[in-house]
Amino acid sequence: MNLRLKDRVAIITGSTSGIGRSSAVVFAQEGAKVVIVGRRRKEGEKTLAMVKDNGGDALYVQADVTREEDVDRMVAQTLSQFRKVDILFNNAGINPLEARTPLAECPEEAWDFIMEVNIKGIYRCSKNVVPLMIQNGGGVIINTSSTYGFVGFKDRAAYVASKGAVSQLTKAMAIDYGPHNIRVNCICPGMVLNERVQAFVERARKEGRLEPILADYPLGRLGTTEEVARVAAFLASDDASWITGAAIPVDGGYTAR
Repeated sequence: MNLRLKDRVAIITGSTSGIGRSSAVVFAQEGAKVVIVGRRRKEGEKTLAMVKDNGGDALYVQADVTREEDVDRMVAQTLSQFRKVDILFNNAGINPLEARTPLAECPEEAWDFIMEVNIKGIYRCSKNVVPLMIQNGGGVIINTSSTYGFVGFKDRAAYVASKGAVSQLTKAMAIDYGPHNIRVNCICPGMVLNERVQAFVERARKEGRLEPILADYPLGRLGTTEEVARVAAFLASDDASWITGAAIPVDGGYTAR
């Protein structure tokens, strides 16, 4: 079996659930040593067990990307156990209910919080890891954006702004660090069946609202977290060695409409 990430060390933020959790499992299956990062210890330990049950090598670090001291500790523990960082997957992100409004109705605290996690979290983690990658001769950074990094959406001003910023930040980072053999790309998922969306889908099905939602997707279905994780693993691998600065929709055709 060709293990595309064999002997590489990957930090994955926001990997206590959803796309991040699936990515931890998939990256480990591809041979990576995985650092699972998230605030919720119980869920982080569950991800850790899933990786180890599949024969993977992993470490869980309880950390919040909005706290500089947590990010410092995340990197320090990674280096202590695995000695290097080859891949940084900036996947931590939020879309809180209080920020699901038009701009003029969004509380400033909610606006600031969404930017603190979705944008400044990438800044903090990358700022810590980029010098290590330069020292090691290169690396890969993957950021999680969204289909809303391409298009607008009703009542999501703060989230759309944050994900548009992620897509553009990815391009700037790719230009800055390409000369150091660091590739930077972002994935832009559509609606995927994580824990929260599965509950939403069940309600929509019972209320007869699911069909018009699926109609927005040319493939006629929502995606899975594993499908997104496999795209991230591809981008982290040498199979994507000439791809940088790309914002890749993984959305069942949502943004093609």
